[in-house]
Amino acid sequence: MLSTPSSLLPSRDAPAARPDDARADAAGTPPGLRRPLRMPLALFGITLLLIIAHQGRLVEVFYPIGALYVAFYFYRRSPAHYIGFVCWLFFLSPEVRRLADFMSGSFNPKSTVMIAPMLAVALSGFSLITHVSALGQRRSAPLVMIILALFYSFVVGMAQVGPAAALYTLVNWLFPVLIGFRLVVTWQDYPAYHRVLLKTCVYGGLVMGVYGVIQYVQPQPWDVFWLLQSQMESEGHPVPFGLRVMSTMNSSGPFAVTIMYVLLMSLAAGGRLRILMCVFAIPALMFTSVRSGWGGLALGLVYPLAMLDGKSRLRLVGAVVAIAALCAPVMMIDQVSENVLKRFNTVQDIGNDNSYQVRAQFYKEFLSVALTDIAGQGLGTTGLGTKLSDDDTTQLSVVFDSGLMEVPFVMGWPGTLLYASGIAILMWRAFLASRLRPHDRFAICGVGVAIAIFAMMVFVNTLTATSGMFFFIGVLMPVIGLRYAREAPRLAAERAAAKAREPEPAGMAIARAKDAAMASANATRGPA
Repeated sequence: MLSTPSSLLPSRDAPAARPDDARADAAGTPPGLRRPLRMPLALFGITLLLIIAHQGRLVEVFYPIGALYVAFYFYRRSPAHYIGFVCWLFFLSPEVRRLADFMSGSFNPKSTVMIAPMLAVALSGFSLITHVSALGQRRSAPLVMIILALFYSFVVGMAQVGPAAALYTLVNWLFPVLIGFRLVVTWQDYPAYHRVLLKTCVYGGLVMGVYGVIQYVQPQPWDVFWLLQSQMESEGHPVPFGLRVMSTMNSSGPFAVTIMYVLLMSLAAGGRLRILMCVFAIPALMFTSVRSGWGGLALGLVYPLAMLDGKSRLRLVGAVVAIAALCAPVMMIDQVSENVLKRFNTVQDIGNDNSYQVRAQFYKEFLSVALTDIAGQGLGTTGLGTKLSDDDTTQLSVVFDSGLMEVPFVMGWPGTLLYASGIAILMWRAFLASRLRPHDRFAICGVGVAIAIFAMMVFVNTLTATSGMFFFIGVLMPVIGLRYAREAPRLAAERAAAKAREPEPAGMAIARAKDAAMASANATRGPA
């Protein structure tokens, strides 16, 4: 979660240490960040009080501003806590929005609560300015290629559908890359990333898993209200055992990817709380009925299992079997087993699966269109951005049922070449880095996450928005972990040498002189 790291090198963006922070620095806490939970808890606590007081419209003003302030505080003080807080905003903001609407008694289709995560994540764009020199380094080359591809598509999209639609879509495609660049330039905080993100996964997965199970068994009034008002028929019926679980997030699709990411990354965690989290998170994933999420979890487990030694592999397999045994009683409930098994049987009988048939027909008809459009259609011609388009005919392109087809359709040949090359280099580097450090389970699990999310591109574009952020976190953790392992000793030595060269404070010099004088006087006087 937002725990204080025990040992890490200071961030390049962190302010210089003050004398008052010497004790905190000695304990491994970033200067000025001795109680990292205080501000996030205050934000969510005040928000909850406003909701209880039926001040839903006030929440729409306070929550985004408060989230931006807390994110800026962490951005300056601790990069790891900043990323952890951004993850929590994506976890909880949709639920805050539903509660605010329910308590105010009216549904707001354009609630400003939902811009809170985007405002927080936008701060990572300042890294492009403060670390502009890093863009010319070889380690940033894949990210630069992806950014160039996105801006090429943005220019094409502005010409096709107007600036509003193109800009909205650019934000969703770009912010995961900005998070990735933030990780690259703050690699020296890798121990803190390891600790904070693991706690974020364990605690976040526990909160979302427990709420997801409750939501499936007995949907809460605010969830029912929001589903009815938003008319999201794809999420099932808001009745017990009839809902596709979305937990605290917007819909079952993003939640399935999120809980999959949490489960895979938590393989690197320890403690009994991880087991408890899995007991609730795995059923919650099953209740989403998102088959791509089920397949992604299974595929993401392959690489971590292959990289472990024999003893650790047996231990992990045993843990998976034990968790499955704990979750098995759930399948004995008729209402649960009927829905899950019905969805699972469609995987075995894809010939009669309507979803598969539609997707296969889409690939057959659209493949030639996507691959023969040299310039591309540009950002804003697919997804929700089409609702802001200057051209009403693009409303037909809202649903795009394949990420692999969306990339060439939007970016054309030039953009696709840059974008695909950047993604491929990132994944190759992550694979090599994890092979060089086989004992770093956190990095290995990151590769598993990247493989799982990329494989889901067959069904939907998972490299944008929240799922894209998880992809870049997973694919870059092995790389910055390897760099930290190689360069941290040198930087620690340089830091120690610089500290030794610092002039001694006047007070300490006087005290040291007094101690020396007293020692000399005692030596001269001799024993009594």
